[in-house]
Amino acid sequence: MVLNVILFIVSIVLYASFGLQSLCYIFFSIFSSFFAAKFLQGKHKKLVLGVTLIANLAILVLMKFVPYTNFSILVPLGISYYTLQVVSYLVDVYKQKYEPEKNLFLYALYITYIPHLFIGPISRYQDMKNELLAKRRITLDNFINGLLRIGLGLIKKFVIAGRTAILISTISGNPAEYVGGYALFAMILYSINLYADFSGGIDIVMGISKMLGINLKENFDSPYFSQTIQEFWRRWHISLSSWLKDYVYIPLGGNRKGTFRKNLNLLITFTVSGLWHGVNYVVWGLFHGILVMFGDKMKTKWKTLNRFLTFLIVSFLWSFFIWQNQIVALQMMGSVFTTFNYSSLASNLFSLGLNLADWIVLLVFTIVLFVFDGNKNKILPKIQNAKLEWKTILIGIMLLIVLILGIYGIGFEVSNFIYSNF
Repeated sequence: MVLNVILFIVSIVLYASFGLQSLCYIFFSIFSSFFAAKFLQGKHKKLVLGVTLIANLAILVLMKFVPYTNFSILVPLGISYYTLQVVSYLVDVYKQKYEPEKNLFLYALYITYIPHLFIGPISRYQDMKNELLAKRRITLDNFINGLLRIGLGLIKKFVIAGRTAILISTISGNPAEYVGGYALFAMILYSINLYADFSGGIDIVMGISKMLGINLKENFDSPYFSQTIQEFWRRWHISLSSWLKDYVYIPLGGNRKGTFRKNLNLLITFTVSGLWHGVNYVVWGLFHGILVMFGDKMKTKWKTLNRFLTFLIVSFLWSFFIWQNQIVALQMMGSVFTTFNYSSLASNLFSLGLNLADWIVLLVFTIVLFVFDGNKNKILPKIQNAKLEWKTILIGIMLLIVLILGIYGIGFEVSNFIYSNF
């Protein structure tokens, strides 16, 4: 209990440092959902659920539109994540999966738990409650294993994502000149960049939680080894994908009402996914929904070819994230098929922001990342079961890699992680 109190105080203080206005929003979500849940077993439970969900979701949707207006409203960090946790809690209580929480402090800690507040994973209440109530203490083994996970995340973020970000910024900053092969190169780089950045951030969250004796569910499962877009969404941002399945797709009817309704439900679900990322990404969500509709129909009998094609398709669609203007994004996608300037790309690689040494570091660590991802089920148990001295040496090596090879901007903030912006 003492550790939970400290966690709550630290979480509130750190969150408040991003603005007291943000604190007002999150307190509204906490209090409105906590007290509303107490009336979800009564006579007017549908009305209570509807009003509370609309109030919380309306704020989230409003904040998604703010960047496209002239209003100077501070968009609270983490609102996309904690709102989904509020929704899942209310719906689960309404469906009587568990009783409404009686302890306001425990529920508030679930919402404000600072390690996963800004970047996920999106936890379910019962899972998190079990972790928070479990008799735990900070042990040397958990502390070391947590540091190892943090080290992995820092390498992904500062060694890989830091370098790819420079290249992408150069190409996307001049869409008139960098088209065709440059555009395709930026799409592939962004796949690496986003994965290293996002999964690296999750590694840090998982590592900090592990040090505190809290085990969160994994948010990635080697997504770029997927053979279809459908499989990709089972492996990428797992907590969001499962949330969309449980609280959007299945309530709409899932696949229980025929092929047409199934496909319509998929399109609606992926539209919601796009909107969750931001108004600008609705078209991106629709494209993914259409591709998931095809399922295994686009699959060949060759696994390697399937993985390559899926990776290319996913990379292609990241265009909407690289070029924020959807028209420009579509133009860049079209230029890949009309402008074949790959010889120019090859001769100008060193004018895109990285020197030879940086290119070598990026190439080596990207290969290591994919090799690790493809074999992590074999590698991780060996590392976790290794002797303390070997783990300590590995932590030291990771720290040196980050300090010597890391790419840093001026200052560092949580918002520097790409997915904290969604």
